[in-house]
Amino acid sequence: MVAAGRRARDGRAELGGGESGSGGIDPRGAVRYPERPMGIIRKLDAALVNQIAAGEVIDRPASVVKELVENALDAGAHRVSVEIEAGGRNLIRVSDDGGGIAPDDLPLALAPHATSKIRSADDLFAVRTLGFRGEALASIAAISHLTLVSRVRGTPEGASLEVRGGACGAVQAAGAAEGTVAEVRNLFFNVPVRRGFLRSVSVEYAHIAETMTRFALAHPAVRFELRHDGKLEFALPPAEDPRPRIARFYGEDLAKALLVARAADPPFSFTAWIAPPAFTRPNLQGQYVFLGGRFIRDKSISHALREAYRELVMEGRHPVAFLYLDLPPSEVDVNVHPTKIEVRFRNGWRLHDRVVEVLRAELMRADLIPKIPVADRPPPPAFDPARVQGAIFDFFSRSGGVGAAATAPAPPSPSLPAAGSDPGPGGLPAPGSGPENPATPAVQAAVPPPRRWQVHGRYLVEELPDGIAVIDQHALHERVRLEAIRRQWERDAIVRQRLLVPAVVELTPRELARLEESRPALESFGIEWEDFGEHTVVVRTVPDFLRDEDPVRLLRDYLAQVAETTDRPEATGGSERAAAGLVDAILHFLACRSAVKAGESLAPAEIDALLAERDRLELAATCAHGRPVALKLTLSDLERYFKRT
Repeated sequence: MVAAGRRARDGRAELGGGESGSGGIDPRGAVRYPERPMGIIRKLDAALVNQIAAGEVIDRPASVVKELVENALDAGAHRVSVEIEAGGRNLIRVSDDGGGIAPDDLPLALAPHATSKIRSADDLFAVRTLGFRGEALASIAAISHLTLVSRVRGTPEGASLEVRGGACGAVQAAGAAEGTVAEVRNLFFNVPVRRGFLRSVSVEYAHIAETMTRFALAHPAVRFELRHDGKLEFALPPAEDPRPRIARFYGEDLAKALLVARAADPPFSFTAWIAPPAFTRPNLQGQYVFLGGRFIRDKSISHALREAYRELVMEGRHPVAFLYLDLPPSEVDVNVHPTKIEVRFRNGWRLHDRVVEVLRAELMRADLIPKIPVADRPPPPAFDPARVQGAIFDFFSRSGGVGAAATAPAPPSPSLPAAGSDPGPGGLPAPGSGPENPATPAVQAAVPPPRRWQVHGRYLVEELPDGIAVIDQHALHERVRLEAIRRQWERDAIVRQRLLVPAVVELTPRELARLEESRPALESFGIEWEDFGEHTVVVRTVPDFLRDEDPVRLLRDYLAQVAETTDRPEATGGSERAAAGLVDAILHFLACRSAVKAGESLAPAEIDALLAERDRLELAATCAHGRPVALKLTLSDLERYFKRT
């Protein structure tokens, strides 16, 4: 007891009678730290320091490839060859025809933080090279067997240097071509834990292939070769622009369809090669952003690409784009992470808005209606368009339900006005209500109007001068309604319909909170309500174009969509961007609800009115949710398909 009391008074009380200094909690509940010997802080040896530093830069074979290829490009190489064995576990060899390394500089090139790229702190904000930290070769040498063979341009002889786990040998004379060969064997041989984290050969090679793809796209003027286990995976000749490289990796069809958008006004100069909305992907792997030849990732740029394609691609799909930024070094900080993939822009949102503006304008100018792919055949001989048009007309006239709307009057759709009547709030202008056609009757008789049919109450078939178009009637009317409601909202001209019998809606606490968040925006669209009890509201007004909707269902369906929208990071908070995102969500919702539905029959006059509205739209290729509106089949496609060529 005396001994225990003495230990307690000394501040080292123990539980369970353990040894002094073993740690634990004293009877009063205070944490007791174990005793430690003096002098526990030690300076690590250089080899261990380099291994730790290597962990930040080199995490897998693809990281080695990235660092060595960057060095080759910084050396002015016009040809870079990469050879891999066993996914990079056994061998990584990078050869280039760059400027080379002088024999006296070979040992210095392997020293930590030794570089030819920068000299002072000011140079960090004027970096134009891919590398500048002076860490890559030292990190690689610390965890592998590295051999460097290099010959400076214009010199008669080269030199070589071998390093084993950071232990440097002597520089020796060597016969070599101009340039540098860096050979890395037995990666992570002295870091077994890191080697154990490597994935299968196929997975590691896939990462290397993606790394080389990024370099090939970023530097089209450089020849790249990649070999794996002796097999030539690709050999890419130099090109003037990235289109041939894009064709190699993403296919000829996508490359031919690419649109080019450019901004040449400093400081935000860039060139973007963007694919039409028909070429989307379920992930972001089709998006490449390059800054000064370096592949980068940036959330604001990714958001800009989404905004540029807003309403053009479906939810869950992502556009394919290749963006090449050319910014002054003063506008970007590349010294954020050792891998240099993450950067910081001085004026990130200004760049974001400029990217959206330029890409969106190019997309609006393009013909985004997809074509039906038909197998390539020799060019067809001359044919008689009148014969083909007549065959198309006869086909649709003879088909059972097809063309019924063109030969027999259909009951008016509740969403579209009958011919000659005034348009309802959710309908279309009656034919002839638009700008007068100055053509004379004689001219009109000489050029017959295009023929249109409704198919299965879902699709419209329109005769074109060079083929036919199949149109999704709901998707097209949704786009028409979106633009009409948008114009009314911008003019504060939404007509409100007061309900004769107010609708009582019971909500959960979460739904009620979501509804209150949306109140200003919803009221601007004509949806107004009052609190009626603890978790109940009474809907008083709705937009006039939705006067026939069930208000309870309308509100519940809206809440289901707005909850999903406001949970997204870019739509949270009270910023203008968040408010604009909410307005867009409401616009899309109301446009969809007020559009003609699949299965509704349309009279010929209603079809004409709908297509006339389409012709006045700036964007008619997609609906409000990004789904395609139409599909085009040309006469030449038909001729090839029916083997009439």
